[in-house]
Amino acid sequence: MKKSFLFLVLFCCLNFPVFSQVSSALKLDKNMTLNKAAENGIIWLDAKEKPFEIIGFEWLEKDKLYRRLPVHPKWELRKAVDLLANHTAGGQVRFSTNSKRIFVKVELLEKSGMYHMPATGQSGFDLYVREYGTQRYIRTARFSVDSLNYQYELYNSEKKEFHDFTINFPLYNGVKSLQIGVEQESIIQAPPAFSLPGKVVIYGTSITQGGCVSRPGMLYSNIISRKLDVQFVNLGFSGNGKGDPALAHLINEISDISLIILDYEANATKTLKTTLKPFIKILREEHPLTPILVMSKIRYARHFKNSPTYKQYIDFREFQRNTVDTLKRAGDKNIYFLDGSKILGDDYYECMVDGVHPTDLGAERIANALIPVIRKIIAN
Repeated sequence: MKKSFLFLVLFCCLNFPVFSQVSSALKLDKNMTLNKAAENGIIWLDAKEKPFEIIGFEWLEKDKLYRRLPVHPKWELRKAVDLLANHTAGGQVRFSTNSKRIFVKVELLEKSGMYHMPATGQSGFDLYVREYGTQRYIRTARFSVDSLNYQYELYNSEKKEFHDFTINFPLYNGVKSLQIGVEQESIIQAPPAFSLPGKVVIYGTSITQGGCVSRPGMLYSNIISRKLDVQFVNLGFSGNGKGDPALAHLINEISDISLIILDYEANATKTLKTTLKPFIKILREEHPLTPILVMSKIRYARHFKNSPTYKQYIDFREFQRNTVDTLKRAGDKNIYFLDGSKILGDDYYECMVDGVHPTDLGAERIANALIPVIRKIIAN
């Protein structure tokens, strides 16, 4: 009996190598390998130092951390929000250089391991280069999912010529340190200013934070940032965009805001109707004329007509629309509403990883819906 069992196990292992499929794919496809790039002639520079420009961390100068909220805020944060503030969604490092090679050397806060989001989106960096006025994607860092430290070459060109670069930070992990590697003889300069003035601040949920796109550049605020050439501050907190007054007060601490977007309905079904007006009222204390765009939730796969959840979904959408209309009638001429139910199109159910969180396709559609609205609001 034991011999027969052992023979069966041995036969299965020899004939059905299930557990080696992943490693075999990595070995057989050179485009999936994790080869360490040669770094001869490379110097390493701290991304926090000039002439690099760091975007998305408004309290960096004070706290010296890649963190989206202050370490010691004047208003108490819920523990979950405080922890999620360490996730670097929407962060960017911008610079110009003539280096033919660009590396990143990264120390992460924790290992990757989300079941419905690639490690490249959770913990990776990706790079864009500006050519002929348009930012073009080049490469995403590759690393083992259990890595806390990694190094990767994001750019390798045959020509030594100046370009403007943007490197996007991870969406669902923290970054303890980031070094940029360039050739020793290269020149690094500050990047050009954004074309549109001010900062667009967006407050919201996991969808706002980037769950669950494949890489950082596909975060919808990053898509808008590069297509409109405007600076974004991403304050999306996964599962915790609940309209906390503390967040409105902290938004008020951010300088030079050109637009505030509120996209937190998805986490606030129990609190939206009691928090939206007070949240806006707090914002208006410091930003009486700054445009505010209230955006209702995108349509989930389960929100088909006549479904049990559809009536509630429409109710929350109309509540937000009516709130904006009421504030307009009361004299607020700089508040706007965007119907999230139409953003993903008729095949909205094809735009999600899990019926809720957008794929890259979903994020692209959100960005494309917002771009003309943002352009019009800022122009006005």
